[in-house]
Amino acid sequence: MRTVEVTDDLQAYLDGLVPRRDAVLARMEKEATDEGIPIVEPHEGALLYLLVKLARAKRVLELGTATGYSGIWLLRGTDGGTLTTYEMDPERVKRARANFSEAGFGQVALVLQENAKDGLEKLEARFDACFIDLLNSFKSEDITRRVVELCLERLDPGGLLMADNALRQGEVLHPDNQQAKNVRFYNEFVAKHPRLESVVIPIRDGLSVARVKD
Repeated sequence: MRTVEVTDDLQAYLDGLVPRRDAVLARMEKEATDEGIPIVEPHEGALLYLLVKLARAKRVLELGTATGYSGIWLLRGTDGGTLTTYEMDPERVKRARANFSEAGFGQVALVLQENAKDGLEKLEARFDACFIDLLNSFKSEDITRRVVELCLERLDPGGLLMADNALRQGEVLHPDNQQAKNVRFYNEFVAKHPRLESVVIPIRDGLSVARVKD
C-alpha cells in the first residue's frame, strides 16, 4: 500500500478535524507560533488526551513542561487526575503555572523547576502514564537510558510510556548528531525492553507509545 505524504495542506485538514480548542489552548497555540515555543500542536494533543483517557490514567508524569500546552491535554484526559511535570526554564515555569491555573488545573498541576533526571532520582510517587518531551534535550544515550529506567520504576503495570519527537524529522535513519542518536537509542531500547509493548505513531514528528506489561 502506498504511504501518503503528510503535506502542510493535509496536516491542516487533520488538525481541522480536532474539536475547536477553548480560549486557553487557542491563545497558547498562537503564542507558540508567534514566539517559536515548541508544543505538540492540536492533532497530537488530542491523541495524548485519548490515550490517557483510554488507559484511565489518573496520575500523569511529564518531562518537559514548556508553557503547559501538552500538560493541559494530558490533564483533561485524566478526568480529575493530577500532573507532575518538570521544566528548567524559570520563565516557562511561571507561564505554565499561570496557564494551568487559567485552565482550571492550578491545584492539580505540580510544576517543578528542576532537571528531570535529577528530580526523578528523588521522586517516590507512582504514576499511570508518563510523557517524555525531552528526547531532543538529553546530553547522551546513557542519560536517555537512565531517564527511561527511572520512569519505568514509577509506572504501574498497564501504565503508558509516551515520548514525542520519536522520528527526529527522519534523522533516526542516519543519526549524525547527539540528539538524533538519543532518539534512535530510545526507540530501540523501548522496542526491545522486556517489560514493554510499543509502537511509534508517525504523527507530527513521531509519537512513541508503550505499555507496561501486566
